[in-house]
Amino acid sequence: MTDPIRYVALPHTLATKQTVTIPSGPLDDAQFAAHELEFVRHLFGYADFLRNCSRETPVSDAFLPVLVMLLEIIDLNAPLEARRCVSQLKQILEITFPDVGPGSLPDVPENAADVQDWPSP
Repeated sequence: MTDPIRYVALPHTLATKQTVTIPSGPLDDAQFAAHELEFVRHLFGYADFLRNCSRETPVSDAFLPVLVMLLEIIDLNAPLEARRCVSQLKQILEITFPDVGPGSLPDVPENAADVQDWPSP
């Protein structure tokens, strides 16, 4: 088990041209779940913004940079755990998406502009 991280270092991409730290404190399961839901809400809200800007892949354009940033933050603050996390993530991705390999892109139907990934309620 690693020591608690009281200040989280952020990559320079989030903070001008230098690495900065922000305070961190413990959260219980319920608090973390609430923040997770709020994060997902913001992520999809940003995807809607990107969609309105005519981005072809707004959800992945919103999600992928955040995923990379989170991995960079873990690497800055807990490098050994970052490698373990990436290893586990690779295994999860291989199981969850067995038909997607390195460099492969999914087939896009001709009517892709008319198809939603998930219909809005």
